[in-house]
Amino acid sequence: MEAEYRHQIVHPKKEEIFAAFHAVRPEKIKCILLGQDPYHGPNQAMGLSFSVREGVKVPPSLRNIFKEYSSDLDVDLPSSGDLRPWASQGVFLLNSVLTVRATEAGSHAKKGWEEFVLNAVRFVLERNGNAGFLCFGKPAHRIALKAVEISDHSDPVIVSTVHPSPLSAYRGFFGSRPFTTFNAQQQNKGREIVPWELPESGQKRMF
Repeated sequence: MEAEYRHQIVHPKKEEIFAAFHAVRPEKIKCILLGQDPYHGPNQAMGLSFSVREGVKVPPSLRNIFKEYSSDLDVDLPSSGDLRPWASQGVFLLNSVLTVRATEAGSHAKKGWEEFVLNAVRFVLERNGNAGFLCFGKPAHRIALKAVEISDHSDPVIVSTVHPSPLSAYRGFFGSRPFTTFNAQQQNKGREIVPWELPESGQKRMF
């Protein structure tokens, strides 16, 4: 990976690769929100799955997440693509792969990151009986299932949808109600739910 950063443009910045791990402690995690790999466009990836910094135009996948979020929770669209408020509420915003070459989606898949993420998720499950999964896309769902298989966690919630990218969102993401479904299943198991509502402001929305 050091060579990649020396010779290629790679996202996110090297110092932000593990931002998701710094954003929420394992024992505080309520939901492991798994995506695929980071955004591969300039100034987008920030080390938290699907999140972009305040002021950055919301990418298409996150725009679709926000559309479903608004419909599912019956709330207005957020004013920012910064998902750090979710992390502060116990959401582990993790991708299946933590780095990507600029403009080359999936370029760092099957190079070891999936195994690292699997072990990280297993670590959480074995120390936190409250954590469940919200998986966006097949790679995320595979990691969740494998982590449960090899851990001692008893029956975590696993809510899985197709990926929210424009290529697949209309094949089952829209209308899936992932946020209320996750909370309902957590409640049924006597576990903590996530307050999903994101801050709104009078600022111009970055859509």
